Amino acid sequence: MFKGFCFFMKFGWHSDKRYVIYHILHQCIRSMIPIVSVIMPKYIIDALSDPQHMEYFEIYHLRIYSVWIYIMLFTLYLLLSAMLTSWLSLQGFTLRARVASDWGLWLHQKLTQADYENLESPAFLDLKEKANKFLYGDWHGFSYLFECGLDILGQFITLCGMIYIIASLNFWMVLLSIALVLISSIFESKAKKKDIALSLEAVKVERGWSYYSQIMEDFQYGKEIRINNLGKWLLDKEKTYAYSAVDFYRRRNAFHIRAGIVSAFMTFVQQIAAYLYVVSQVIYKALTIGDFTLYIGTITAFSSAMRTIMQDFVEIQAYGVYFGAVEQYLSIPSKMYESGCMPILNQEHCITFENVSFCYKGQSTYALKNISLTIRSGEKLAVIGENGAGKTTLIKLLTRCYEPTEGRILLDGIDIRKYRYDQYMELFSAVFQDYKLFAITLMQNVALAKEKTADKSHIELILRNVGLSSLLDSLNNGIDTPVYKQFDESGFEPSGGEGQKIALARAIYKNAPIVILDEPTAALDPRAEYEIYQQFDKLTAGKTAVYISHRLSSTRFCDRIIVLKNGKIVENGTHNTLINIKNSVYSELYSMQSQYYQ
Repeated sequence: MFKGFCFFMKFGWHSDKRYVIYHILHQCIRSMIPIVSVIMPKYIIDALSDPQHMEYFEIYHLRIYSVWIYIMLFTLYLLLSAMLTSWLSLQGFTLRARVASDWGLWLHQKLTQADYENLESPAFLDLKEKANKFLYGDWHGFSYLFECGLDILGQFITLCGMIYIIASLNFWMVLLSIALVLISSIFESKAKKKDIALSLEAVKVERGWSYYSQIMEDFQYGKEIRINNLGKWLLDKEKTYAYSAVDFYRRRNAFHIRAGIVSAFMTFVQQIAAYLYVVSQVIYKALTIGDFTLYIGTITAFSSAMRTIMQDFVEIQAYGVYFGAVEQYLSIPSKMYESGCMPILNQEHCITFENVSFCYKGQSTYALKNISLTIRSGEKLAVIGENGAGKTTLIKLLTRCYEPTEGRILLDGIDIRKYRYDQYMELFSAVFQDYKLFAITLMQNVALAKEKTADKSHIELILRNVGLSSLLDSLNNGIDTPVYKQFDESGFEPSGGEGQKIALARAIYKNAPIVILDEPTAALDPRAEYEIYQQFDKLTAGKTAVYISHRLSSTRFCDRIIVLKNGKIVENGTHNTLINIKNSVYSELYSMQSQYYQ
């Protein structure tokens, strides 16, 4: 039951030891306040109710009555306790933010190392959200379960003091209070378990709500929403998911309302029994007025501490379901990173596909079937085919986003799964059709992780070579100008063509031996496309290049062309060879496109 609590304590200790220490000290100090708060009033009231026999002490030749000593000690204790608990609480909040940020970083590190196929899996994304619910306490805040566990420690200290005091009056009152709290806890435990079950069931609905909510706030969708008049349509979808989520919350609250009614009734019974007994003892002179205050306060504090402990136990037990999701999430292997350990030699590389087939999970049709292909070092290869032919899947297998379902891919005669994944990825530069730019400077967008050692003059030269001279000349801060305006009003919004050229410059600057260009000129006009291809040899000199393109003008610059259809290579050869094959797929596609340029 406490596996989740122990997990988080270890995580917090590893992140910052003070976070755990301050929370323990905070609970220890706070736990004594209720005990002192029920004991001290008894002595003050007893002293006040019999002033004739009030004791006094002589301190520095001053006669000070005992009642003032009690008041001074009591208020001084409360002052010091309040100051310490406030300091520890605020320090704990700051450290909690530190631990929360470390958890976020650790979670994101896990995501960066997760196999790419998992990032496209709804089941994996749902599992990630369930794991998040454990540490974010399902709306209660970060480290909620950890604080519940420590709260049990503090309340247990309080409970021990209260039991000692009540037992001196009547031990049966202790047993009655425990029994009533246990009955309440049984109902609360059932309510919490149903709450957790509904919370897990609501994950998909909450993800849908979040998705449409983000669309409405993302300016990149602004034009699509306006030109297609999508406002009401999208709002209706967001409303459907939002109201479904709210219905889950309503059903969850219904269980807690019933448990709350039972708890209130048990408290009523406990209070009535306590008052009847203690008042009768005062009437028969068995207790003083101070004793009455002491025992009533103690019984109330005892019930509160007992109820808090049971609630915390219920929370920790119920959230064990979430911790199961955490364990499952942590156990998902990063097959790509864990598979190989061989270093890659610094040499010219040859890539071979041996009878490679691939089928996406949940699909019955193969995206690629029996692909055999050799890509020689320095070769310029064009991969063409209609939509759904398997071009993108081929690249995903080459870059190890996925593993082949059948067959294998070799690098220099060795299965690529035997190589270190990070070193294998260093072999590739890529411009994907769905490339992404970041809200950082233009220079940083090109250099990326190498920004600290970046050669700015070289970056500027590459940007000009890919056709961005006019853009650079228009920017006041040159390559140090931010891309986008999220963090700086002086930033600029690149057009589609400019963004694609920046992505191309990024791939060239990486200087990897293999360049992959997925529709590299899709957003460019014919003139810009022509200028890019004129510098094709210069930009990829000495490198292996793989082109995926619908525009067959790129094929004229390539050494070889393969044509994919229905997941298979149906044609393989040079432009001159394929164009002269009667009724070939390539010649047909080339003829269809060329008529628009005549």
